[in-house]
Amino acid sequence: MKIKPWMLWLFASICFLFAGIMYLIDKRYLMAITFSLLGVSYIFISMSNRQKDNKPNKIEVPDAVLKDVDEELKSLIAEGMKIQAIKKYRMVTGLGLKEAKDYVDSLSEENKN
Repeated sequence: MKIKPWMLWLFASICFLFAGIMYLIDKRYLMAITFSLLGVSYIFISMSNRQKDNKPNKIEVPDAVLKDVDEELKSLIAEGMKIQAIKKYRMVTGLGLKEAKDYVDSLSEENKN
C-alpha cells in the first residue's frame, strides 16, 4: 500500500492535536496552544496536498484529434501566431506551458526544414 503525502500530513495533524489536548489537561497552556495551532495548520496542508493529488496532469487525446491539431498549429505558426499555437496546444492536451512551448518549437523547426 502506497501512503500518499496528504495522509502523512493528516496523521501528523492528529498527533499534534492529541499532544495539544494532553498539554491542556496538564495545564501547560502555552504548549497546548502551540501544538493545537500546529495541528490545525497541518490539517490545511493536508487538504491542499489532497487537492493536488486529485488533479489530472494530462488529458488523453486520440491520435486523430492530435493530427488535426497539428495541422492547425502549423498554420498558426506559419501565420506568425506562435503564442496562439501554444495556447491551443495547452487547451487541447492539458499540458503545462513549458511542454507546450517545446512542442510548438519542435513543430516550427519542422516547418523551417
